[in-house]
Amino acid sequence: MNRNFLSNWIDQVGGRHKNNHNLHPISNALNYEKNLSLGDCILEEIFPHLLVYSSMATIENNEKMWTATSMLVRLLQTFTNNLVVLQNEIPAGVLGGRDALKEFYKNPTSDFFFNTTVNEVMDTGLYVATSKTRFADLLDKMRITGRDFAIIENNSGNFSTISARRLLEAGILSRSDIKLSDVPYRPVITFTKDSRIGDIIKLMIDNNAEFLVLENTSKFIDSQIIFEKIANDYSYLDGTNNFLDLNGGCLKLKNVSIISQNTKIPEICKIMLNATHSIVMTSDRVLTPWDVVSSLHTRDLRNNC
Repeated sequence: MNRNFLSNWIDQVGGRHKNNHNLHPISNALNYEKNLSLGDCILEEIFPHLLVYSSMATIENNEKMWTATSMLVRLLQTFTNNLVVLQNEIPAGVLGGRDALKEFYKNPTSDFFFNTTVNEVMDTGLYVATSKTRFADLLDKMRITGRDFAIIENNSGNFSTISARRLLEAGILSRSDIKLSDVPYRPVITFTKDSRIGDIIKLMIDNNAEFLVLENTSKFIDSQIIFEKIANDYSYLDGTNNFLDLNGGCLKLKNVSIISQNTKIPEICKIMLNATHSIVMTSDRVLTPWDVVSSLHTRDLRNNC
């Protein structure tokens, strides 16, 4: 694949997803005569636009991993946080940053990028939802698969993606007084400024973590940062065999949005949707979009749908 073509394609797809959250007609599609719990709403009632417009970033299963990681670097902070892998134009799997990072750790050389194909790394457990899938059932399936990502077939026979970040739209509409302090959260996994890149990656893999927080700071690292460094500064490790031994201090970390423990669910969702990086932090916890949306049907939240 031509690299200039790839760059232009990603700019178009990534830019479209980044700007769409201001245009979604979700609130216009709600039927205010109903008063169901959010979990009982079906997807066509919450996300009618996904059944009209195709919104999915794809990659062929025989593409090399340098192409895949280049696309992931540009798309991981959009609504399309995974690539849908196609085989003969049919969705056959999914590839996310954690999938790529885990396999890269086994072969941290240029060979991984230039000789490994997407088919060797992808996860074949791609969940395909329908317009009649209940919101609660979608979240349950995501929890079981361990991936906050699915696709839904639209009216034209194409597909659109549903990620935790996309589901924040539903959280905005929930009439909830639940505060951030009430939301269950996972332990914060940290690393030190002296950590080797190999140690950082291993810590992410061992904890199935999408990111790590730098100890005593509000900065974090994720697979996007690592693969961006590899692509831009090391030409996909061409001629470099000791990348894992490098100090993590050479990586440019991202800043987490700091919010109050008293922030309510709808406001948290708005902040995450509008932020460049959709992770928020308080004095003692870090939450991702999945932490927030997965709590939406564990409590009796009411929402018009």
